[in-house]
Amino acid sequence: MIDLKKNRVKRRLPTQDVVMNKRVSPVIEQYLQTIYSLAFHSPLEKVKSVHLKERFGSSPSTVHATLSRMKRDGLITFEEHKQIMLTSVGKKMAEEITRRHRLVETFLYKTLGIPWHEVHLHASSWAHGISPLVEEKLTRFLGFPKSCPHGSPFPGLEQEFPPEDMFYLNEAAVGDRLQVIVIGEQLEEQIDTLELLNRKNLVPGSVHQIREKFYQGDTVSFQTSETQITLTLLIASQIGVRKIGTNS
Repeated sequence: MIDLKKNRVKRRLPTQDVVMNKRVSPVIEQYLQTIYSLAFHSPLEKVKSVHLKERFGSSPSTVHATLSRMKRDGLITFEEHKQIMLTSVGKKMAEEITRRHRLVETFLYKTLGIPWHEVHLHASSWAHGISPLVEEKLTRFLGFPKSCPHGSPFPGLEQEFPPEDMFYLNEAAVGDRLQVIVIGEQLEEQIDTLELLNRKNLVPGSVHQIREKFYQGDTVSFQTSETQITLTLLIASQIGVRKIGTNS
């Protein structure tokens, strides 16, 4: 008789070296980068499949199938309450993907002059094909940038972010003199919103004095020293600022 147990081949999960040496598909890269950015920008909120469904506009079955492949390949785990966590391998890959993406954004904006509100969209298609050599050369060419055009830090520099004095625009008070620090990555997919922020000069590094602030429903309006702008509370809560003074 044939001993089936003896001849059974055990299925083994990919080792870290195998996974890291394998370039994953653009879809998996998008999922890794999104899980990474959601966890980074909203550390108190658990990343779940519903967030990915909303972000990509995909069906629950598509999201489930993609996440199942990622779990099979050792990139994520499912924790308590269906929270999605990156494994050490998944996190390292996500950091590399995010670094390439933010590098390309910086190149497109600073060197090619692509509009600030469009660079995220273009970088998404460029970054997948960048080799380690091109990444190294671009980094040197750009002078070792620390953050992307939207203010998010490059992976490895997160210890400097967020600044201790950073809060969000929806929390600003009349009289505050503010400097914009970062635009949350959740807004980078919203081209119309970014175009509005760009037109109103509400971009990282800009300084605004809050003259008036009033609420209407789920929106908040600001009259600054430069402009007037109305935003939803959700959008305003994703714009990081720091106070640099008040009216005397």
